[in-house]
Amino acid sequence: MKNLVKVRGFTLIELMIVVAIVALLASVALPSYQEYVRRGNRAEARAAIMSLAQLEERNFTDRGGYAAVTSSTSAPWAASSFYSGSSYDSRKYDLTVAVPNDKMTFTITATPSNGFSDPTCGELTLTNGGTKGSSEGDAANCWK
Repeated sequence: MKNLVKVRGFTLIELMIVVAIVALLASVALPSYQEYVRRGNRAEARAAIMSLAQLEERNFTDRGGYAAVTSSTSAPWAASSFYSGSSYDSRKYDLTVAVPNDKMTFTITATPSNGFSDPTCGELTLTNGGTKGSSEGDAANCWK
């Protein structure tokens, strides 16, 4: 009686085919995932802009004018949670509010920060009149 041992395993060709398929799938999936993350961060920035706009309107009602905001400490009514990120260090956008000297209008700008970039939309802006804009691409697509 012969003692036959059956060897099981992969050939190098089979392994190379699997590696090529995985690389192909990754090359398709990675850009889609990155855009998905950008859209999520953009949605968070839009929510922060809208919340800050609401606070600006409340400030206008209480004090008769809008307040400029350059950081989370420049306006005590603008809590750091409105700076687009669960913590100040993890935020993806910096929010600023530009107000002219008459304090009758404002423009809120969300600028990508902390190494995050958004080549599709860039900076997002909102004015007191409700005009929504973006520094790159179509503002309508960036705000939907």
